[in-house]
Amino acid sequence: MLIRINCKTSWLLLLMLLWHTTAVSLCAADDGLEDLGIIEAQAESVVAASRSPRPASRVAENITVITADDIERLNAHTLAEVLQTVPGIQLDFMRTPGTFSFFNIQGALNTTVLVLVDGIRQNDFDQNMAIVGLIPVQQIERVEIIKGAASAAWGPALGGVINIITKSPDVERKFGGMVSGSSGSRFTADSRAEVSGSLDRLGYYLTVANLRSSGLTPNTGTNRNNLFTKLSYQLPNNGSLTFGLSYLTAKPGLDEGETVSWGFVHDNNQYRRTNAYLKLNQPLTDRLTLELDSFLTNRDDHTKFGGLDGSGNLTFFNDYVARDTSQGVNARLRWGDYQKSLLLGVDYSHAWAINKDALSSDPPVYERSWDRWGIYANGAYTLGKFTILPGARYDITGTSGDVTSLTLGATYQLAEHTLLRAYAAQGYTLPTPRADNKLQKIKTVQVGVESEALPFVWLKGTYFFNALRDSQSIGTVTTSNQQRQGVELEARTTPLFGLSLTGGYTYLDAWDSDTGQRLHTNYGQAVPPHTVKLGLNYDNRELGLRGTVTGNYVWWNRDEGTLARDTGMIWDLHLNWRLKSLYKLTPELFFSAHNLFNGVQTTDTELYRNASRWFEGGMRVKF
Repeated sequence: MLIRINCKTSWLLLLMLLWHTTAVSLCAADDGLEDLGIIEAQAESVVAASRSPRPASRVAENITVITADDIERLNAHTLAEVLQTVPGIQLDFMRTPGTFSFFNIQGALNTTVLVLVDGIRQNDFDQNMAIVGLIPVQQIERVEIIKGAASAAWGPALGGVINIITKSPDVERKFGGMVSGSSGSRFTADSRAEVSGSLDRLGYYLTVANLRSSGLTPNTGTNRNNLFTKLSYQLPNNGSLTFGLSYLTAKPGLDEGETVSWGFVHDNNQYRRTNAYLKLNQPLTDRLTLELDSFLTNRDDHTKFGGLDGSGNLTFFNDYVARDTSQGVNARLRWGDYQKSLLLGVDYSHAWAINKDALSSDPPVYERSWDRWGIYANGAYTLGKFTILPGARYDITGTSGDVTSLTLGATYQLAEHTLLRAYAAQGYTLPTPRADNKLQKIKTVQVGVESEALPFVWLKGTYFFNALRDSQSIGTVTTSNQQRQGVELEARTTPLFGLSLTGGYTYLDAWDSDTGQRLHTNYGQAVPPHTVKLGLNYDNRELGLRGTVTGNYVWWNRDEGTLARDTGMIWDLHLNWRLKSLYKLTPELFFSAHNLFNGVQTTDTELYRNASRWFEGGMRVKF
């Protein structure tokens, strides 16, 4: 058990650490270490956590980066399966791919985590929720996960940010692509295709996919179609114009079915999502760049509830419709380089949302529109081994007044293979239109170290403390003041004979700051004290073989009466065999075995049962 400290003490500890690092004699800095997650080691990446791309060694936040190659190793269908392997992130349940699931980041509810695809918000306005099981992975180039408040850069991001960057057109070829097909238990099938290339100044990327299943657990059949395209045009003076369009429809099928607590309930979901954007990137001088983004979104979700009528026939009683649209623009001026930089930006968006029962004559639960403005600035200044990272943002929310978010971070290269990080920030999340509560706010402090000083192993440790005010549970309008603290530990070994080990452990201590009582996992929140992530990777480039075994364990510490279970670790096996190329075609066979030993990890054994052991296999061909 960690010693509980208050928020003022945490901020004081951070200031003392920053003072200590600035007092150290500074000299030329190395690029430092990469800040990646559980999947595999790579060279240091450049991340855009604060909207300013810079090496990960000059980012103060606790960040995990997942690449397209990592995703391919997992044979993943959706973002949900990828997040389940990341230390500090826990899904409430895993069922048929493409179905709904809650998740948390170090105990922060997914309603407080901002999910972005190419800068476009994926959270709905009805519940502030992004359904990560709906987000396909084929078009993903990388995912940057910020664990902790990030409002100074992104606005309503109290619990963190999942920043998804999609693939860009292939600039090396005129035409190339991939086709893939897989089939598994309960007719679970995933079909995909993508093409990419460049013709003179014009580049293109297009992918289409279908995911369907009869349901690995009762009432979880699904059928999802998606299309994504990106076009880029190179302007004079190294400028670029990029257009993106995504369209997704999904029918996750039955959700609850027949239950003891609900009676016979038929819950049918239908989703339709459309996003479009146009981005301009134009260098004005060698060190000054103008960036302009505009976007449009449209969301139409239906949830139908039904049961047996007086004649014993199944009929629908309700058709709850949640619709929202948004459009806006973001303008930024970026100055400097990786050593010294300054970013100034302004956000504007207009949104409209409605929730109603289409089968009822009652007025809508809500129907409203609003305008939001945000002005922000952040930067980096590197002197020798020390980098300081300040940021500030002022938001006019349009629904809940005005809010200011500040952040201050620092990194210090303690030794050639050891890096220190410190970070303090304020954050907020907006209330939903159905509940006119106050802004949910947070003050957070993080202190961490990562090192390769020990032979053959990379280590990373992070302490975090969060003080929340007016925290809102899922599905309720009840608020509370909370404090959460914990540690996150990660380790990764150097490959030996193609084998490498990865591991992650997160400890969370969460309590009600008004009563002092420890928080438990229940129907409104998941605050697991212990989560463990394990991985064994194998790579043999000569034979074209690679494999991954992942393990996930969680202890929910549930409330009495809550139908949560955490029996055993869930193990998944993923194998890939790349065959010899023939006629410029590179085929690869893949196979996955999920939940090998039928472990159970769910916050509700009645409504959201885990999928037991199941298998799938297929082939992808790149050309």
